[in-house]
Amino acid sequence: AGPNADYRDRNLRLLRLMAWYWSISDFVTLSQVGLTLLVGAHWITTGDLSVGVLFAFLAYLGTMLWPVRQMGRILTEVGKTSVALRRIREILDEVREAEPAAEGPTTSPAPELRSRTLVPLRGTIAVRDLHFTHATAAGGAGRGTLNGLSFDVAAGETLAILGPAGSGKSTLIHLLVRLYDYTEGSIRLDGLELSALSRPWVRRQIGTVMQEPFLFSKTLRDNIRLGRGDAPDHDVAEAARTACIHDTILSFEAGYDTLIGERGITLSGGQRQRVALARAILKHPPILMLDDALSAVDSETETLIIDALKARRGRATTLVIAHRLSTLAHADRVLVLDHGRIIQTGPPAELARIDGFYRRLWQIQTSLAAEFTEELNAG
Repeated sequence: AGPNADYRDRNLRLLRLMAWYWSISDFVTLSQVGLTLLVGAHWITTGDLSVGVLFAFLAYLGTMLWPVRQMGRILTEVGKTSVALRRIREILDEVREAEPAAEGPTTSPAPELRSRTLVPLRGTIAVRDLHFTHATAAGGAGRGTLNGLSFDVAAGETLAILGPAGSGKSTLIHLLVRLYDYTEGSIRLDGLELSALSRPWVRRQIGTVMQEPFLFSKTLRDNIRLGRGDAPDHDVAEAARTACIHDTILSFEAGYDTLIGERGITLSGGQRQRVALARAILKHPPILMLDDALSAVDSETETLIIDALKARRGRATTLVIAHRLSTLAHADRVLVLDHGRIIQTGPPAELARIDGFYRRLWQIQTSLAAEFTEELNAG
């Protein structure tokens, strides 16, 4: 009883109506042609009609009847076309993201800021008193609201972000890549105010892997190269090894030239996430952000990926959002969010000893893992 079921029922009803329409129209058309042949044949035998006139009349009859039959299909396609045009118009009418000069930061960017944006980031992040609210249809605050966040991330540090659903974790990631723009507080990358920086430049400095990554209907090599089109094949393979997808790709008949469907439909969820991770790693970004990017990966593969990321420690500032504490255990620090506020912060081992959200979640996941192991051994 959802939108998919409603679409199925409506489509089935349309098919049934079209089946009736084509059946009846076929019967009427063939009856008219048959009646014309019978009457024409009788008139030919009586000498009232010639064979040439009969065939000419049949040709005129076909020219008139077939367009009338097609009217039903045309009316159906017009309805579909109007819906498609409305969807295309929604995309074309969408306001493009404005650049900083048009957005107007509180003060115009200084000349030294413009010149520094040509230099890659070192990866330091400073967030001060950050507020953000998702407006709802009722006008209230939605999930993911941030209420005065303040924290620092050193260059090369791995910061894990943990919290219940709706605590603001993904909202923070979206603000850092400027999918949203903040109006209260400050975010600084290497001392540069984020709102004064060009969106394309910021996104070149940050590699982001979302829980549901988007892959294009291209080869696996092209999808991995998306952020760095001139990358040589050995760099592509190295990024794939780090993401633990290299051996899987080689198992395909066409290897890296395997064509995948839109959104990676021919791959599993874990394979899609690993391809997206390889794409982000290939960029060699100063900042790498993983938004629950290993949720569809099995535990063994997750361990291999985490070990590979540990080997790259210090090369990039890494922000990791996850719900499995095994994914966060290698982090230098953990931020625990709740209702848009930081309620705990510190190294994972330290938080495991302090009463709070992290320790409760650690106890739950540890006990579940122990019970599962016991059941396997008993079985």
